[in-house]
Formats: sequence, C-alpha cells, structure tokens
Amino acid sequence: MIFKRKTSFLLLFVLFATALAISVPAQEGKPTENTRDKAMREAVDLLEKIELAAPRAHSDLVKLRERLQVLYDSQQYADSPGEPQIMYARRNNRTRSDWSGFYDSLRSLKNDELRQRLQQQISRARSCDYTTARRHVMLEIDNYDHYVECVYTGKVIAVSDMPKTTVMNIEHTWPQSKGATGVAKSDMHHLFPTDPVANSTRSSLPFGMVDNPKWQDGGSECDLKRFEVRKKSRGNTARAIFYFATRYGKTISEGEENVLRAWHREDPVDANERARNDRVEGVQGNRNPFVDRPELVDYISDF
Repeated sequence: MIFKRKTSFLLLFVLFATALAISVPAQEGKPTENTRDKAMREAVDLLEKIELAAPRAHSDLVKLRERLQVLYDSQQYADSPGEPQIMYARRNNRTRSDWSGFYDSLRSLKNDELRQRLQQQISRARSCDYTTARRHVMLEIDNYDHYVECVYTGKVIAVSDMPKTTVMNIEHTWPQSKGATGVAKSDMHHLFPTDPVANSTRSSLPFGMVDNPKWQDGGSECDLKRFEVRKKSRGNTARAIFYFATRYGKTISEGEENVLRAWHREDPVDANERARNDRVEGVQGNRNPFVDRPELVDYISDF
C-alpha cells in the first residue's frame, strides 16, 4: 500500500513536471498560450485531494509541492525580479499587509537598536483571551482541511471542532512559567498544536540537543534536562522563540540561543511557515519578522 502510494506520487510528479515545461504554440496573430499556470493549479488541486484522503502523507506531499514549485519558478520567473508567488501553501483568505517599507527602514540597524524597532512594530497587535486563541490555532491557523499535526511528534488527528486536551493540546513554545503570561499567553506566533504527552514532557525545559534520550517520539527527544525538536519543526521553533524574546523583551540563555541559531539555519523558512505568518496576522494583526526576513537574526548578536 505504501509502495503504491509513493508510486502514485512519483507518477503525478513526472506528469506535471512534463506539463510545466510545455507551452502551446501560438496561432498566427495571437500571443503564445502557456499551460504552466493551468498545470500548476491542477497539480496543487490533486495534491490537496490526496492529502485529504491520506493526511499522514502530509510531509511527503509538502516536499512534492516544493519540487513542483521549483520547476514552475524556473520557467515562469527565470527573468522576473523578486520572490515568486507561493502557490503550494495552504490558501489564505485574509489580506496580507505590506511590511516591505518597514523592513527597508531597518537596513542600517543592528543589535539593540534593531530589536527596539522590531519590538515597536510587532507590539501593534490585537489581543484575545486564551480560549479564543486556542480555537484560532486549532480550527484555522494550523488546521489543514480538518486535520491538525503535532509540532513535535507529527501525530495527525481529524479536527472539525475543538479536540479534548487529552487528544491534542496547545504548546507555548515560550513556557508560561518563564513569562508567557497575560497577553503573551495568547500570542499565536508561539502557540502550536501538540500531543499532550509531548507537551508535558517538554514542560518548561530549554531547547537543546539530546545524547541519551529518556523519551522520544516522531523525531523529538528529551533527556529531562533539555528538549530536542524534530528536524521538520526546528526552524519554526527557533523563529517563534526569537519573536517572543523580541516582542516581550525577554532574554535567551547563551547555550539555548546557540542551538536555536543552528536550527534556524538548518531548517529555513518554507511556504507553509510564511502562510502561517499570514494567517496569524489576519487574526492578531502583527507578523513574525524573522519569518519574513530570516536574515534579521544575523543582525542581532544576542537575544
């Protein structure tokens, strides 16, 4: 069954890789009709249908979408400046604000001066109570066609209404016991769906690399002193922590910060993380600048 599914993915990939490279010859007096856009839309629609039927294949399908996008971009945007439109992330019905002018104003800033400017900008946010924030995360922000995935273990559950906390919980990437209280408790830029066992295992432990795990699941590990996040979620975790420290004026220990910087480089921002940033902004009114401009991390020497 697994072999057949992977074979189907491969055939789909080959089919649309071929289609993306084809353009229909123009009739005399008419502009060239290019079929790339249509092929890409059809590919994405088919991938979404497959994912709905097989949610556990989500990680493979994300990779497949990325391969398709590379082929699409190589044709459509080879001569175009700027970043191509992302077509394979979850669709976002909310209007994204334009922060490009703000980011342009940061070019000469570093360290404390940069952190202060970022803090001023991202503090302009709408707050909500924690119950409402949980509903947004579970039912909208991290809900993909009625499925939700644990950020730490990859466990996937069907979600059409709020799940019991014994089935899927909410992780405060910055622990409540270390300052995620009040408005910060409900800040959706650092809230993620989490398996309750993984949530309680991580508790308020710092992030770090683990040599002799006492617990492990889905690629994440814990030795009861530190918590190592699975590779797929490392960059997202690091950027959530950098955001929180900047937004609320917190500090990160040197050892943990070194690990988070490595994770930030190891797991770059992808289309799904950008799309999530859009969705959080639609609800909360602010963005995570380290998702929009990952290079900003390098201009802050100490979080």
